[in-house]
Amino acid sequence: MSAHGGNRVGRGVGVADRRSQRLAPFWVLQATEILSVVGLADLSLHVSRGGVLAVAGGVFAALALATDGPLGILRICGRKLHVILVSAVAVIVAVSPVVSALRPDIEGIIILEVAAIGIIRLATLVNTDPRPVSPKGVGGSGTVINARARVAPPSAPERPGRTASPSTGRSRFPTEEGVGSAARWAGRAAGAATSAAARSTAKHGPTAKAQVKRTIRSAGRLVGKAASRPDGPPSKPG
Repeated sequence: MSAHGGNRVGRGVGVADRRSQRLAPFWVLQATEILSVVGLADLSLHVSRGGVLAVAGGVFAALALATDGPLGILRICGRKLHVILVSAVAVIVAVSPVVSALRPDIEGIIILEVAAIGIIRLATLVNTDPRPVSPKGVGGSGTVINARARVAPPSAPERPGRTASPSTGRSRFPTEEGVGSAARWAGRAAGAATSAAARSTAKHGPTAKAQVKRTIRSAGRLVGKAASRPDGPPSKPG
């Protein structure tokens, strides 16, 4: 059983690797084929013997519309068969200048070769599996985890004996007890400030009065000395 499981895992990884190499969706190839008819038909008017360019574009567009794909209308052939057919047509278009009756001028040959090589290269890159590839790379179903789920923050544990009051988002009005306690605190603070001012005045009042008196006496003596000086210069002795 383990060997069986290993073979399945190996096949799944191989399929995933092959699918990962085919990056372009299938509708890109169909759109390129449909637009090629317009481009090649326009370029065929500017080269000699450009009918082969218009015919090649028409064949590519017909194959794109007859395929079971997003842009298909008739849906006659499958996607893998379409890749094989379009590759074969591109090879025929690339070797068509060998026939002298179909050979355009040098510019037409370059256009045919570039268109054929581009179609072949794009056909090797498209994904021919209509089923979407799972994130694991295998077509099987897997568990999908929703990464956008929100994780609720842990709620705070409630203390026993208390009931959690629902928050209303608005502050409650002050109660009568809170207003009375605030008034009592303001009265006590005002009384303490008044008593402190009275004690400071009684303690430093006499000292301040004595200092003021000394300052006034000093100022009076200075004024008396300035007034007793004579204005004129002193007389010389005879």
